[in-house]
Amino acid sequence: MASRPDRLGLDGVLAQLDRQARPVAAGTVAGASGFTWDAEDASTDDWWPQGLTTSAEGTVLLSAWHAKGHGNEHLATRISVVDLAAEGAPRYAHVQLLDPVGQPVQVHAGGLAWWSRQLLVADTWRGVRLFDLNDVIQVGAGRFTLRQLVSWSPTVWAGNRPLRWSFLSLDDSEPGELWLVAGEYDRRGAGARLVRWEADAETGLPSATEPVEVVPADIPSMQGAVRVNGTYVVVASDGRRRRGHLWTGDAERGWRQHREALPIGPEDLSYDRVTGRLWTQTEYPGRRIVLTLPLPSP
Repeated sequence: MASRPDRLGLDGVLAQLDRQARPVAAGTVAGASGFTWDAEDASTDDWWPQGLTTSAEGTVLLSAWHAKGHGNEHLATRISVVDLAAEGAPRYAHVQLLDPVGQPVQVHAGGLAWWSRQLLVADTWRGVRLFDLNDVIQVGAGRFTLRQLVSWSPTVWAGNRPLRWSFLSLDDSEPGELWLVAGEYDRRGAGARLVRWEADAETGLPSATEPVEVVPADIPSMQGAVRVNGTYVVVASDGRRRRGHLWTGDAERGWRQHREALPIGPEDLSYDRVTGRLWTQTEYPGRRIVLTLPLPSP
């Protein structure tokens, strides 16, 4: 009988990074810096980058990709583990996500959130998939997999239609509080919402079925959102030829648009508490950038 593959966890992946990112100028975005992937990942039509998140220390970035079929169906999902602490351009490796029975996870993965050793992945029509980053195993030279631990699906709350889980993030910017924020993409923006739950301190999953806040943002093409000290920051795309936008605000004050603050094709958003900066990435082949930029004024 074959021996059971060794569980390496995230540290084991970080010790075997086999791909080299490349520095890239982000001069079109004020105060931004970043990198792009190696030549293969930067140009492939088979895999598309979506959600991203950073570790609590700000030293590791995780980027989600989905494999797209000819009919735009989702065939598989992977996570890129990027070492931000190393000098020079980051190195990284891919980890394929598997469901509880070992089959490829087939979701868009538009949002990621990292809490302790837990990784939360947005599942567009079902809610959240939870992975334990200690469970990464090696299945060959430079090949890693991570199997899903549990999932969480909300019930439909009174007076609202089911949420489209286009992205998610965790907010721990206020002492003693932890919130899960999720939102939905709509090209026109009509009815697009941000939703916030109290989150469990162990897993980051909602600790109650009912949300504490439903915000009708109505922002076209929302791709990601974070909440920092009570203020939402939202990233919105604007097609294949126009630069993306940031929005700041909340339900009471309304919204302020920071027009064309991002490159073309921005996706998810993550907030790094260590630096007080945002992370995002763009998705289109040949124009893929992972970049960090200052938190905009409210």
